[in-house]
Amino acid sequence: MDTFHSKVLIFGEYSLLYNSKALTMPLQQFKGKLNFSKSGQASKSSNASLRAFCRHIIKNHFPIDDQGNVINVQRFQLELDKGLYFESNIPQGFGLGSSGAIVAAIFMRYIDRAGEMKDLVKSETKENINKLKGILSSMEAYFHGTSSGIDPLSILLNKPLLYNNSKDVVPVDLPTEQADSKHVLFLLNTEIARNTGALVKRFKDSCENPTFKKVMEENLVAGNNACIESFLNADYDNLYRNLNLVCNFQYEHMNYLIPENLQGIMKSGLDSGDYFMKICGSGGGGFMLGFTSDWEKTKTQLSSYPVEVIYRY
Repeated sequence: MDTFHSKVLIFGEYSLLYNSKALTMPLQQFKGKLNFSKSGQASKSSNASLRAFCRHIIKNHFPIDDQGNVINVQRFQLELDKGLYFESNIPQGFGLGSSGAIVAAIFMRYIDRAGEMKDLVKSETKENINKLKGILSSMEAYFHGTSSGIDPLSILLNKPLLYNNSKDVVPVDLPTEQADSKHVLFLLNTEIARNTGALVKRFKDSCENPTFKKVMEENLVAGNNACIESFLNADYDNLYRNLNLVCNFQYEHMNYLIPENLQGIMKSGLDSGDYFMKICGSGGGGFMLGFTSDWEKTKTQLSSYPVEVIYRY
């Protein structure tokens, strides 16, 4: 069966909810695929979760688009009875798209007219991409209550995506990866799983306060958009200046999303300018995402923590 790699949201966490841009990239280190098994607790647990997802699809998604495409739930149910499960090393609740990978896998295996849908994926026109995003969004909402669809779309296409707005998502080229560059994008594993839905609700509740929302738009949204522009243009001086704005806002106003034992090292990076760390996805645990212009120095400073390079730019 097809393998689906994870993704990382480089920019857009939370600001995406309030009309900012977003930028994703595939992450090859983690992946998953549908498989069959007759034993093993992990496979049994996954099978039970997929059964619940199947019931959700039956209840909510007929048809899933205006062309009459539906998920073939009869085949889905039959294969669940044969031991279907999602075999994956994508950590759940860590911001790398574990639910998006499941959605992409189910979509591509069980969608009616799968051949036409695969051609739709390959064509990558703006119309087709947005059509796919809408379908995937409605499916992934099962896991989080609401979904932009950007995670499963990024995973399905396995390409970096620039999200300009809900109706404008396009594949994009990232700065050329350079094996010997000191500029590094890295992950720090907090080793804490989290509940995305509850965290998103808390942030949205905060934005009901007009004063907070205004400051958020002026700092988080504006800073995020400027980060994307700077990063895609390889303008790293401006990238780090704008990252300082975004990360400072998260540290000052969203610290409930940052594990207490990591707030100190986040602040140290901000004060020194040696590195910038921000939440990855919904925060509250999972991974944190870091940027640095001097990886060797940063690696030494963070030597007590599990860190991993994911991109050299």
